[in-house]
Amino acid sequence: MRAIDSDVASSVQTLRSTITAAVLDSGAVLLDLESKYFYALNGSAWAIAQLFESGASIDAAKAQARAWGAPDDGHVDAFIAQLQRFELLESSDPLSVAPDVEWHGSWTTPSIERQAEPLQNVMVSAFDPSIPLAE
Repeated sequence: MRAIDSDVASSVQTLRSTITAAVLDSGAVLLDLESKYFYALNGSAWAIAQLFESGASIDAAKAQARAWGAPDDGHVDAFIAQLQRFELLESSDPLSVAPDVEWHGSWTTPSIERQAEPLQNVMVSAFDPSIPLAE
């Protein structure tokens, strides 16, 4: 697992403004409107991601995850590193108020899964003659 730089860990991070979320019973799906990739997050991952919607430091997000029941086993660090690798987070100005995210589910290892191809490669035109018409 890649360690998170201490300067980055204490700086405020937010989800990029090009990220939109659809909440599901078991988590959420994020769509990056810039890259057109979808990301499926389980419930624990969505709880952490919500902390970054308004802005939070990585240290604060890790502390909140521990308060929700996450063990200190590196999985939260790995999840946040994935958010960074997928470029879903960006640096932001410090906030005077910490985000208030409630979590009442049972804690599981946070997971994020990026779809194999961006949306524009998955979608097909309704006017494509190679697609049979519905009868």
